[in-house]
Amino acid sequence: MKSKSKPKIAVVGAGACGLVSAIEVARAGVSVVIYEKDRKAGRKIAASGNGHCNISNRFLSIENYHGKSPHFAKDIITFDAKRYFADLGLEMREKGRGRLYPYNDQAQIVVDILLYHLQKLGVEICYERAVETIQKCENGFVINQTDHYDRVILAMGSSAMPRISGSEAGYELARSLGHTIEPPLPSLVQLITKEDDFFVASGVKMDSSLRLAIEGKIKREERGDLLFTNYGLSGSAILDLSRSVAYARFHHKSVKIVADLFPEMEIDRLKSLLQKRSKLSLPIELWLGGILPKKLVTPLLQRAKVDRKTAQQRRSIHAIAHTIKHLEFTILDTKGAKKAEVMAGGVSTREINSKTLESTLHKGLHFCGEMIDIDGDCGGYNLHWAWSSGYRAGRSASKL
Repeated sequence: MKSKSKPKIAVVGAGACGLVSAIEVARAGVSVVIYEKDRKAGRKIAASGNGHCNISNRFLSIENYHGKSPHFAKDIITFDAKRYFADLGLEMREKGRGRLYPYNDQAQIVVDILLYHLQKLGVEICYERAVETIQKCENGFVINQTDHYDRVILAMGSSAMPRISGSEAGYELARSLGHTIEPPLPSLVQLITKEDDFFVASGVKMDSSLRLAIEGKIKREERGDLLFTNYGLSGSAILDLSRSVAYARFHHKSVKIVADLFPEMEIDRLKSLLQKRSKLSLPIELWLGGILPKKLVTPLLQRAKVDRKTAQQRRSIHAIAHTIKHLEFTILDTKGAKKAEVMAGGVSTREINSKTLESTLHKGLHFCGEMIDIDGDCGGYNLHWAWSSGYRAGRSASKL
């Protein structure tokens, strides 16, 4: 009598969620193989946070997650990333606003530790092996028309950052298996402005309060870094607003960003401060530049329609103060998937079991990470979603 072959699971994608899911499958004693189209694993992990890797956030909340049904993620994100990585041998430390980073401040250590444990568990990673087709068969799945697996975990990420492995291949595979894809749109991405007068201030960063107006109505407010660029706006506050901007522009709605460059000061107090400084025997670059970055002086005066010769007059002071508190930009577009840290959209959560991350269309097919229509704010929330969903998918898939 022929003995039954050992169950096998394929993980497609060696990114954050794929590596964690494979570890969990292997820990359960189930054979697992990772398919990775690139020459190396974890490229986005290594590049995240400018090479520092914001692993998670101490202040996790479902309010930091988005999608058509964001509460889909509520139970999944309770995963304790700090404890999980500590058990793997990685210590973390906190840096402002609850952001958790590797203690050595280097993203590569995260990749190295995950790969070490996969090697220790005997997991094979098939590099430069793109998955082009997945077919459902009676007792599992067939990858690329040749390789049979009992279950498959799709962890292929999104089309964000194509220069470091981002692509639409995951969406295409999911669609070929009958799944609905919510339109992938860039999130955590810079914005292109219609106005070019502040391009001269490229590189200037200010703590600001930002209001997002869509079709003339204020829809959202954020406080954080505003970075002026030679194409428009960036910075943490802009990145957090960018998802809403992308959806608004996708639906051809008008978008404006209104910036308050002095959020800690009421306008009357600002007027008094400017009036006081204007009486100093200083050129305007010093009496105005003394409280603002000098690169902002000229474009602010132009926007306020104030002549340098009359800038010390009361009417001019009021115009300058109003401009500082209500600096308005018309948004033409985002910088797109090429510059986006993540993509909103993905496989519809209506077709995925939130307890197991298994497809409701095909038994044995699981999803995790950015492929799912869940995305987070700036601050470690997206990597936390990757770890937590990868952990859930791996644990669930291994229960054959």
